[in-house]
Amino acid sequence: MTPGYRPAGTAAAIGILISISLPALADDGPSECLPGGGGRLEVQISGEFEAAVDWGNDGTRCDGGPRPDGDALRLMFSRDDDGLLMVLGITGLVRGATRESLPANLTVVRQGLGLFYGSLGADTCIVTVEENLAVEDQPDTYRVSGHGRCEAPIEAIARDGEILIAPFAFTGRAWWPEEDD
Repeated sequence: MTPGYRPAGTAAAIGILISISLPALADDGPSECLPGGGGRLEVQISGEFEAAVDWGNDGTRCDGGPRPDGDALRLMFSRDDDGLLMVLGITGLVRGATRESLPANLTVVRQGLGLFYGSLGADTCIVTVEENLAVEDQPDTYRVSGHGRCEAPIEAIARDGEILIAPFAFTGRAWWPEEDD
């Protein structure tokens, strides 16, 4: 396979997987990542496009949950005025636990442009989860916080191109029911 090449259907498949695998982000009214505050995503993107993401709680949509096969937790962040959707998949994390040096994958979508970038595997990025706490008065909801870095460029999907991700920090929300729920 040619380096940087991804089959044409890969972008559509990732978009479908993202849309059916995570709880829908609410589109009505003002958004906030976490009730009571504290949600955030901070990351610098360079390469094929530049972005200085410094999203606080207000105006940021965040949500997440375990992958259907249960081998990873996905956290999703978006902000309407920036036109970006970022999905972080953290492998090896269990409900309520913290851990260092977890393998992770990262997908970045430039909404409205149909441009996808992805690590397409959990061997490019490393994440440390410093907080994974139940949110009071919200059953099966967890506040997940940490930081990470990507050791290689994140490749464009179904075309040539790449972006670089500087070390990043996040605090988001995950709906994480017990396995027998």
